[in-house]
Amino acid sequence: FFPRHIFMQTMQHMPSISMLLLQQLVLITVFGGTAIVHPVVFADDVTEPAIVMVSGMGERNGTINTTKMDVKTTTTMPEPREDECVHHGSGVASVISPYNVSTTIERVLDVVRNAGFTVFARVNHAQLAHDANLFLLPNEVVMFGSPAGGTPFMQDSALMGIDLPLKAHAHEDTDGVVHLSWNEPSYMTTRHGVSADDAMESRTTRMTVMLEQLMNEAVKGE
Repeated sequence: FFPRHIFMQTMQHMPSISMLLLQQLVLITVFGGTAIVHPVVFADDVTEPAIVMVSGMGERNGTINTTKMDVKTTTTMPEPREDECVHHGSGVASVISPYNVSTTIERVLDVVRNAGFTVFARVNHAQLAHDANLFLLPNEVVMFGSPAGGTPFMQDSALMGIDLPLKAHAHEDTDGVVHLSWNEPSYMTTRHGVSADDAMESRTTRMTVMLEQLMNEAVKGE
């Protein structure tokens, strides 16, 4: 943000720079015949970006023949729905839970047990922090799985044992929103060099679908 008069004074001393005046002052980046117009934001107004089709540029007189097309923009990303799976790009997927962390984990335990999985451990990180005279927002993780399902992955790559059994993690952020997260199977298999043959890819796909279904079931509203 900067005052309009300072910008205009600056441009008066730089006559060689061609400017585009479309109701507001803008800066343009030209790609072939299309110019992407970036708004110049002044202290007293905010402009909207636009796409300008450049039909000709007069270098001698510093003019540009243009056709303006408005572009609708949003300044913030929409919040994910409670039933929408978010992939973070770091091998972690998550959904928003309408329940607190403890209830979310209890619901995860119910759905994985009903699906025939064994629960191996539950760790309450916030409680452990409290026991150490430290503070941590609600934060828990459970480990669950099936030897019949997980063993073939470890037979292919023993290092899969670092990420197995499967884990479901729930935490509350500083806004009070509870997130239920888990490792994406495709990330784990790539990380540990699991064979990319049809059999292992099929297992990975089935595990991916199963996990997403179970986690969505756990956060489903009553």
